[in-house]
Amino acid sequence: MKLTIAQQNILDILKTENEAMSAYELLEKAKPYGFQAPIQIYRILKKLSEQCLIVKLNTLNMYVLNQAEISASYQLFTVCTECQRVRSIAIPQLKACVESTIQAKQFNPRYPYLEVVGQCFSCLSKHETQYI
Repeated sequence: MKLTIAQQNILDILKTENEAMSAYELLEKAKPYGFQAPIQIYRILKKLSEQCLIVKLNTLNMYVLNQAEISASYQLFTVCTECQRVRSIAIPQLKACVESTIQAKQFNPRYPYLEVVGQCFSCLSKHETQYI
């Protein structure tokens, strides 16, 4: 699939930053490339999402690079509510489990990923040491 220069710029920013980013954070990083309005970013994010190159994390309303093979597995994203750190975990067995369960319930998923919200061990350990 051929990307436009603008789409490639946004994809490159997400690769370079290597973290979840909001549309407005992307806009700030993209200003040197001539981007000026949020609508420009949102249109590109929509196209990149449709091409499965990025994933929108609904919990944070942020975007990350899609690091899994499109059909290889579902992705599991862990989202820390404190530091907003996002980790992507590919679990090959998850795809078969989710698909068989969903098909039994006669449902067609739109986004093949799951978000698990909680606290990362780093943030959790900060709180534990504060109470000692």
